[in-house]
Amino acid sequence: MKIAVLGAGSIGTLIAAKLASSKLAQVLVHTRGEHAAKLALDGICITGHQELKISPDDYEISIADVMTNDIFDGAADYVLICSKANQVENLFEIAKRMCHLETKVMVISNGLGHVEKCKDTFGPHRTIAATTTHGAWRPSSGVVNWAGIGAINLGELPFGAKLSEIQDFVDLLEQSGLNPNLQSDGMAMIWSKILLNIAINPIAAITGVKNGALLDDEMFETCVEVMLEGAKISRLEGITTLDDATLIDNLRAVLEATSANQCSMLQDVRQGSVTEIQFLNRQIVDRAEKYGVSTPLNQLLSKLVESITSY
Repeated sequence: MKIAVLGAGSIGTLIAAKLASSKLAQVLVHTRGEHAAKLALDGICITGHQELKISPDDYEISIADVMTNDIFDGAADYVLICSKANQVENLFEIAKRMCHLETKVMVISNGLGHVEKCKDTFGPHRTIAATTTHGAWRPSSGVVNWAGIGAINLGELPFGAKLSEIQDFVDLLEQSGLNPNLQSDGMAMIWSKILLNIAINPIAAITGVKNGALLDDEMFETCVEVMLEGAKISRLEGITTLDDATLIDNLRAVLEATSANQCSMLQDVRQGSVTEIQFLNRQIVDRAEKYGVSTPLNQLLSKLVESITSY
């Protein structure tokens, strides 16, 4: 089995390391910059939940803007796109080279719209919905801290590939300790994560606080209102969405479980990096406009985050 992990930042590198460590698949890692150089020379170092060192001999490396490795061209059985949201479509071009007729493509990157574009680019028969709840961050190039064990969620899409077609991949995830979680409704699965992200990420980014601070009564109430605006749009989109009370309970549970975390959008703001706001709250606003529905809180948060990162 040949697996290409494209856009390997923290999560992608963690996934690649665990797959490579199983010795059950050939793995290609495509990443960029100093991180790519360290992976090529020294291998992958995993800390945190598990201490793991992967030799560079245990995987293939492809370095963006330097050397796009062609070893998997036309030969990858699975392509996982794990980049920041704004890089996904660029990586589709590399993924096209690697696909054969039965290749399955999964976009684990955060945000709305990716799975639809993936279906348009590769065809529904090649597309599997995917999200992850594993937590990871990079203390330095070549090193990934596995901050929290979660799961890799895989779901079916309308007229798309069936999960029964990827049993070998599911088995590999299980044997690699990545905890596959199979769901019949891939779109509901993606929106479930999005509703949490739109409620947590921009508010934490603007206020500069860790997730746990959002449990404060007034902050939590704002998070809930933002999330329920998004839930209204998900239902208009025909998504099977949990009832409001369950969504609120889930939001509280996630904030409690990740109370010490700095969300990725807060990290991006502090580093002056591009955020994923256009694929989160801005997507809610844009989709709401199609239905003539107002989403003032998501609109405000989108404008605030965009203004912060425009300087």
